[in-house]
Amino acid sequence: MNAKVPSYSILSGRILQCLILLACVFGGIAHAQKGIGFDIKPFRKEAIFRDDDKIGYNLRFRNNTKEKIRGTIKAKVVNYKGEEVFNQEMGFTMDAKKGYMKDLYLENDKTKPGFYQLQLMVSANSYVDTLNFGYGVDPEKVYSNVNRPADFDQFWDDARRELVNIDPKFRVTRRGDQSTRDVDVFLVEFQSLEYQTIRGWLSVPKRKGKFAVIYELPGYLQDMRPDSLRTDMAVFRVNVRGHGNSKDNTNADFNTFNIINLNDRNKYIYRAVYMDALRGLDFLYRHDYLKLDLKKVIVKGEGQGAVLAAVVASLDNRPQGCIIERPVYTDMRTLFFMAGSQKVMPWPVANFQAYIKNPRNRLNQDALFKNWDFFDPVNFAPNIRCRVLFGHNQKNTICPPQAAIALYNQIRIDNRNIYMSLDDNGMDHVYYSYESFWMKKIL
Repeated sequence: MNAKVPSYSILSGRILQCLILLACVFGGIAHAQKGIGFDIKPFRKEAIFRDDDKIGYNLRFRNNTKEKIRGTIKAKVVNYKGEEVFNQEMGFTMDAKKGYMKDLYLENDKTKPGFYQLQLMVSANSYVDTLNFGYGVDPEKVYSNVNRPADFDQFWDDARRELVNIDPKFRVTRRGDQSTRDVDVFLVEFQSLEYQTIRGWLSVPKRKGKFAVIYELPGYLQDMRPDSLRTDMAVFRVNVRGHGNSKDNTNADFNTFNIINLNDRNKYIYRAVYMDALRGLDFLYRHDYLKLDLKKVIVKGEGQGAVLAAVVASLDNRPQGCIIERPVYTDMRTLFFMAGSQKVMPWPVANFQAYIKNPRNRLNQDALFKNWDFFDPVNFAPNIRCRVLFGHNQKNTICPPQAAIALYNQIRIDNRNIYMSLDDNGMDHVYYSYESFWMKKIL
């Protein structure tokens, strides 16, 4: 299903203009060597091209030697299927201490909405280098394998009713060993599904007044620790079951946690994990006496935490904002497809495939997809009503942008913003400035 969604919204203001300028300055690769220096930038910031944009990169090379250099540049582009859609070789010459500049145009009749990988192989004299870039074309038009079950809402209504019938037994303990001169830290404990004890850390500035709240959820098997440094907002970090200090009855490893009861959607681990995250939000709204301004709550996370944030914002309309950074698990059918066509296998396909191959689990790939449809964050996205900031990076092999964008494109509200980082391993520093400004604007 390829749903129509609102166009990308744009933040305005002088601060954002400065951030965009920084993104343009740092939005490529600049490198210097004794032999050849280069500065390569996309025509558009964040390497996102839309509508009538010219698709390509500006190539600038500098000869740092005292000799004339002759070389070649081989440009190759592949799509998310691993198919080659562009191939060009060009020669170049640079006199001593001189430069070379060229605009590389990449669009052709094979260019479709989606995400691409550009590889530049540069060879000159004794210099050889390979540079890799990611870029996107009309991301809001990317087709996604969205399969929302007819009883999706009923399934999660039932889970929520089960949660409501369990007494949370909220417990708050001030921890002097974790508190600082400026911040009080509290250990929070509560009961969730299956009567498991879930724990988290609430940090509240000591000065007078009420404080906006950032509700942070953990990445995969991440141990969330107290935030004792932030003095302008309260921060509540929850360790869902199997994470950090919530491992009482669930203590699995990297390869086994996300396949616990994968063959039964009513017992699958993430049914309970999603409810753990939702109950954490309930804690906040029942404890405003801890100097919490409950009209200013943002839920956020990275990786798995981004998925949990999206789920919480979908199932509960009380938060004012939701930050989804580099979400995993999105559009599972596309992830499986890419695992068969790319050199790098997206996560968690290897874990899921290992589970399927074990005959004792009695689960084939089609049945896996049908179960996962109840947990795929893509299917929660249409119910999100608060403002959303979505951050992802162009060269993410864990959750490729071709799959991750499905989550963003299923969010139906107008108040949503996207930032695509060009960094290989995470979000660039400009994104975190952007995020800070976005939160202040919301709160």
